[in-house]
Amino acid sequence: MIYSFLYVLIFSIALILIQKLDITIPPLFSLLVTATIATIYFNIINIKNLKKTYADCFQNKQNWFLVMLIVLIMWSTTMIGPGKIGASFFNFIYFSWLGTLGFLSLGLQNGIHKRQFYFAACLFALILTNIFLELNNSFSLSALTGIALALIGGTSSFIYFRKSQSLAKNANLSATQVLAVRFYLSIVMIFIFLPKHLLNEHLTPINSLNLMLLAFFSLIIPLYFSQKALEKITPEQHAIINSLCPLITGVLQEITFNDLRNDQLIIYLLYSMLIASFYFINQYKNNSLEFH
Repeated sequence: MIYSFLYVLIFSIALILIQKLDITIPPLFSLLVTATIATIYFNIINIKNLKKTYADCFQNKQNWFLVMLIVLIMWSTTMIGPGKIGASFFNFIYFSWLGTLGFLSLGLQNGIHKRQFYFAACLFALILTNIFLELNNSFSLSALTGIALALIGGTSSFIYFRKSQSLAKNANLSATQVLAVRFYLSIVMIFIFLPKHLLNEHLTPINSLNLMLLAFFSLIIPLYFSQKALEKITPEQHAIINSLCPLITGVLQEITFNDLRNDQLIIYLLYSMLIASFYFINQYKNNSLEFH
């Protein structure tokens, strides 16, 4: 589980950086550059196994394409969303919805377990409450777009956990090998449709440095931790732990931008308490069973 918690910390920092860079750099341009850097990095560290890696991927090309397509959707929403509604709110919707899907999936496995459904219902209620408060405070097309992107991103992330785990298992790929092959569709599609003049306008030395930093904080370090976590725990467990991101992001956003509302902070605290209580209850139930 330590890999999942490290993912939470590093990715929260990355979202704050994404919100900050959105002011000066188009988000899809940021994704193009950072995805390219990440792909080069993970190919370099797997250079001794590249021939086998790509041969195994082509033998599982349907799974490989699905993983690349999901990654394109997942990271496009992640790069665009924080600039629409703020890093912490986007992060909350994204990961709380991801956690809701995780609880629902756990509840449906091996029969229906009411406890997981209760937690899913509580998370969904917090999502609706936060959306209502946000739209009541500032109703706009940008807010609606950001909320939609967060929900799409959370859903695609949950699907990615399953599909990437399936690709890694069927193609016998390590965590870093999966990370080396998953961004090609994103790079090609964005390069085709992104206006070419943006390359000259935004690829300045300072922007290059910022995007290099963003690549490591968003697409290299946390993604490595995420992939390693999926080798140790189930996709559902990883999804639930990841849903703790909003509180950390909210604290960082308040420190950086000083624009976090009190009602948002309360919701993030309730949310973190809800996730923590799930683990304490599960631990208590498991210890009780072992004792008996």
